[in-house]
Amino acid sequence: MIEKQNYYIKELIIVAFITSILFGGFGALNTIVASNLMSFRPPRPEGSPLGMRPMGQIYNSLVMVGLMFTLWVMNIALYARFQKFAARENVKQIVRYSVSYVATFVLISLYFVAITQIIPNPRYGRAFFIPLVAAFTNNTIVLIILDLVVLQKKKAQIELENAKLKTNSLQAQHQQLKHQLQPHFLFNALNTLKLLIKRHPAEAQDYVIRLSEFLRATITTDSQDTITLKEELKLCVDYLEMQRVRFKNAFSYTLEIPEELLESAYLPVFSLQLLAENAMKHNSFTQEKTLHITIAYSGDGCIRVSNNRQPKNVRNSSSGIGLKNLSERYRVLADKELSIFKTEDVFSVHLPILYK
Repeated sequence: MIEKQNYYIKELIIVAFITSILFGGFGALNTIVASNLMSFRPPRPEGSPLGMRPMGQIYNSLVMVGLMFTLWVMNIALYARFQKFAARENVKQIVRYSVSYVATFVLISLYFVAITQIIPNPRYGRAFFIPLVAAFTNNTIVLIILDLVVLQKKKAQIELENAKLKTNSLQAQHQQLKHQLQPHFLFNALNTLKLLIKRHPAEAQDYVIRLSEFLRATITTDSQDTITLKEELKLCVDYLEMQRVRFKNAFSYTLEIPEELLESAYLPVFSLQLLAENAMKHNSFTQEKTLHITIAYSGDGCIRVSNNRQPKNVRNSSSGIGLKNLSERYRVLADKELSIFKTEDVFSVHLPILYK
């Protein structure tokens, strides 16, 4: 809170310098214009007062700059002081305004007393009301500008904090969705390993090696939301090769990715692996009736993951949580949607490429 207040004060002091100089320049310009207009009038009788001389113009401008800057410093100090009080904002604002106008009255009174001691002028005393009104007007302008600057800075700070909170929330949501996939995969992998140990011990050993390599890769990418297409392809290929240990030649896969996309394109972690796993989960396949998975660049800024459809005859109890999670992760990460296409023969998912 103190850092934010100091930030506001620094901004207000900058505004104080600028507006004080502008008001001084405006006052000098107004005096110069008035003096020039007086020069076009008929000659005045001897002994009549002349227009404002240059030294008088400079003096008035300096007085205006000094008055405005003094009002600014006074109001900035009052703002900083009243921000520390434990009271409602509207109460603090009313009291601060009242104190500001009282202080302005005292300031102009002291200035008037000092100036009459230096330059006695009986007629000037009757004009005390005029500089007082001018001071109140300038003080009102200072208060309005001060509150506008503070309001704008507070609004910007609130928007920044809301943006940070939204980002943190989306990141936490993404992490939750990402980690929902890992237990699902491990459950299937361990079941597969259990079957291989019973039926094919030698192949189980190869499977364990593949699984350890895959898990090592998942640990290194655990803190990442997205990875390069090259890294994601490696994860997916490791998974597919691991499945070969179990299913032999009952399925095959093809990669058709341009070389230039491997390093520049990004995808959510485990996106390709999830789609490959879904293809194997929801289709029946044998060595006579193989399943083929294609991972290719579609040419429209998407990676297409497709497979021939050979739906299992048994009713699938899956709720489609994998695709739902992947779709939600895309929405969280980039506010994009993946596309799903299904025909009698082909099931295809198009993943939008992400760039950094």
